[in-house]
Amino acid sequence: MNNQSLILLAIGLFMSLIVAVAAVDQYLFDEHPPGEADGLIWRVENAFSRIKDLDALVEVSEGTSGSTSVRMVVRMLNRLPVALSVRYLGPTDLEGQIFTVENDQLSHYIPDAGMIIVKRWVGVPLAAVGLASLDLSQLRAERDAGNLELRVLQNVPTFTPDLFATTVTLTGTLTHPVSEDPLSLCSSACPDDVDPSFCSGTCADDVIPVTFAGASATGSAIRSEYILEVRDAETGELTRMVWIDRESYFVQKVVFFSDGQRTKTVQLKRITVDKGLTPEEVLTLPRGVEIVRG
Repeated sequence: MNNQSLILLAIGLFMSLIVAVAAVDQYLFDEHPPGEADGLIWRVENAFSRIKDLDALVEVSEGTSGSTSVRMVVRMLNRLPVALSVRYLGPTDLEGQIFTVENDQLSHYIPDAGMIIVKRWVGVPLAAVGLASLDLSQLRAERDAGNLELRVLQNVPTFTPDLFATTVTLTGTLTHPVSEDPLSLCSSACPDDVDPSFCSGTCADDVIPVTFAGASATGSAIRSEYILEVRDAETGELTRMVWIDRESYFVQKVVFFSDGQRTKTVQLKRITVDKGLTPEEVLTLPRGVEIVRG
């Protein structure tokens, strides 16, 4: 067999492998439809497992006002050992502080004090703890244990008034809508950054209906996302809503509830993956400062 034949054989084998992998991927995706909670969680986990690194702006707000209280840049290397860093952009008392996680070591840089505090937490998966609010596998485990009920509320790119037969009423929650929320919310005036189609008049002061009936009768194009609803299995109380991008299957936003009130919102913006981050870029802290080991 000459060299040309060997090259053609190698190319043929390579192409066959690509076709086989693509077929397996398609089969697995078909077996996990995103309109079902298990299928959607599988797709989120599958998408996350394939990335090599992640860089994102994360905003966290507390309470029902929706105002941002914490802004941070999160960087992660998604390979063993997982490396994670968090650099705070605000508020003022946290600005410039940096946390890094490498294996079981947590390092905390405090610029005002000019020091780095280093502590080891033997046996504690620190990176997993830091990303716990975005871990949907834990929701599935809680559902399997009979503690939670999971439901996908959105699995189409457009809404019509009669698409969903039920309306969820929450007391005093979601009072500050943002433009990317595919929720029809009531407010006395529609904010400048909100599509007017999402504002449907005035509501009572303490009761705010959360419904998907705000779109026009012909269907209004909205941001393509799935929404995973999480409820307490015993009480039926809403505990969490998770927004998931329809194309990438990355978690975009998580809203936490307690006693019918929104308690915390975690939103990921400017997500960039596989940009070639190195351990040095993620873990390096300022030099020339005091190091205190705890």
